[in-house]
Amino acid sequence: MAEVYQGVTHGFHGPITANVTIEDQKIKKIDAEYSQAATVGALGIARMKAQILAQQSTDVDAVTGASTSANAFKAAVEKAIAVSQQTLSEEAGRDINVPSPKSGPVDEVTGASANPLQAPTNPSPVTPAEVASEHATFDATYDVIVVGAGGAGLSAAVQAASEGLSVLICEKAGIAGGTTNYSGGVVQAAGTKYQKEFTTYQNDTPEKHANEWLAAGENSVDADLVRDLATNAPKNIEWLADLGIKWHAVYGHTQIPYEQPEDFADRIHVYEGGGGMAGGTVLAQTLLKRALEKGAKISYDTTVTTLITANDHSITGVKARVKNQVTSFKARYGVILATASIDHNQALAFQYSPQQYNDLLFNTCLSAKTDTGDGILLGQSVGAAIQGMGGCIDFDGKTGNGTDNRVPAMPMIFVNGRGKRFVCEDATYAYQYRAIFQQEKQFKTPTYMIFADSSLQADGAWWTADSLSEDVKKGTVIAADSLTNLATAINVPVDNLTASVTAWNQQASAGQDTEFGRQTGIQALAGKWYAYRNRATNLGAIGGLKINVDCQVLDNFDQPITNLYAAGLNAGGWIGQYYPGSGTAIAGIVHQGRKAAEKISALAAARMS
Repeated sequence: MAEVYQGVTHGFHGPITANVTIEDQKIKKIDAEYSQAATVGALGIARMKAQILAQQSTDVDAVTGASTSANAFKAAVEKAIAVSQQTLSEEAGRDINVPSPKSGPVDEVTGASANPLQAPTNPSPVTPAEVASEHATFDATYDVIVVGAGGAGLSAAVQAASEGLSVLICEKAGIAGGTTNYSGGVVQAAGTKYQKEFTTYQNDTPEKHANEWLAAGENSVDADLVRDLATNAPKNIEWLADLGIKWHAVYGHTQIPYEQPEDFADRIHVYEGGGGMAGGTVLAQTLLKRALEKGAKISYDTTVTTLITANDHSITGVKARVKNQVTSFKARYGVILATASIDHNQALAFQYSPQQYNDLLFNTCLSAKTDTGDGILLGQSVGAAIQGMGGCIDFDGKTGNGTDNRVPAMPMIFVNGRGKRFVCEDATYAYQYRAIFQQEKQFKTPTYMIFADSSLQADGAWWTADSLSEDVKKGTVIAADSLTNLATAINVPVDNLTASVTAWNQQASAGQDTEFGRQTGIQALAGKWYAYRNRATNLGAIGGLKINVDCQVLDNFDQPITNLYAAGLNAGGWIGQYYPGSGTAIAGIVHQGRKAAEKISALAAARMS
């Protein structure tokens, strides 16, 4: 007779319940109940469930890329089985060995190094390139090998498979989507029919979009890559719509202080199910489904460690660890690297990106744990150049300040360790956090958001009286009855803090921020005083392999490396030293993934003709 037993554990987003149906001491069915917010975790839970049912045991490997929720689910199943065994034991009047639950959920955020003064080690498994011998054999052959199943890799796979090429996607994790899963999935584009439908911007153009991105690049980006992306972004919006993505809103990023007003427009496209944290799973799963429908193959738990070259240095394939077994795959026409940037690689961040390194040590990094710079190191192993390193995607994960121009900034100011204001507080988020990082390193002290009771009554206020009281109790926010006491509490000079607030209040009373050009939340501060320490939440690093507009990887002499391509955040030079606004990354990921596949398809056709 079948019986249902229940086990409950706590996952990243809340409780996870496993209802396990057992009949004749066999697991017949497993149902999971969990918060719908656990979108990424759902992918790992589904795979974990299938493994447990297939093996009739919870002694299965963790699902890389969704470890928190998947491990919590496994623990819940173990609890349910323990309940069933205990019930059988009581009914039989005898003891039955009950398996002990395995370890509980693993923390999803990156921890600081045990010793920040110790030189970081490189966690990437990449090894030097190997030259294939004349009689080398491969375990399997494909027209295209895509390394990484995030948004860029999946876009490349859909395009290549749609053009009739055989495709293998090598995914290091146990689920597809990569960091795209953790994004909102929004996409920037100019001049689309959706922009005209949902905004007042009726005459926007890709040229204006490119101008804005180039300005944000601060002379550190490849203008050809930026213009190519802006030109093709509207086409990719339609391509995604053809795949089933349903666009239903368009909004804009907050200001970039030096941009030309005529170049700004609301361009951030939102689809049904997207826009919030983990909304990118909708996009990733849509792309994965189409890629598989078109014949692409995906190999999970497959870590590409080595590029294989011919004697002429062209790329002929890859060597990978497939569940710890070394396998060689031949690529007839090309390898596309799409493994993101150096997000969780402390050694590479230490070398190339001080802000990313600082985030890995002291802040929260929400990108996929498997983003360890593999694609960049693979490129470097065959002489590829790198470009655009140094920036990262930082924002305030608690307040969301500067992420959406539909939400005004709360009346407040940022001050540095000297108590002085230093940046436009309603600028786009990563612009703010670059300045925050620079000020904190300059003075070796934290920076703070200063606000008052009057701030809570304004549009866009991030706290209510109740939530603020809770944060004061927890120590997240520091409260004081006077500016003098607040300055003492946060260890900044009283005179400087008082002067900064006085200057702000004078400008706010006149209705204009003449110092930094702020546009929203321009109101004087009064009442009890508060300080919130600025802490970055990181969504990944900026910079990667140098590419041309065909996404061919270039060497240090700007020559293409034959049959090697890079796309998305595995490539550099198309985003500057700070992230210019939501939807930029997904726009580039989709475009460059497709562009690389189109180039390979054209070359394949030429070789076969």
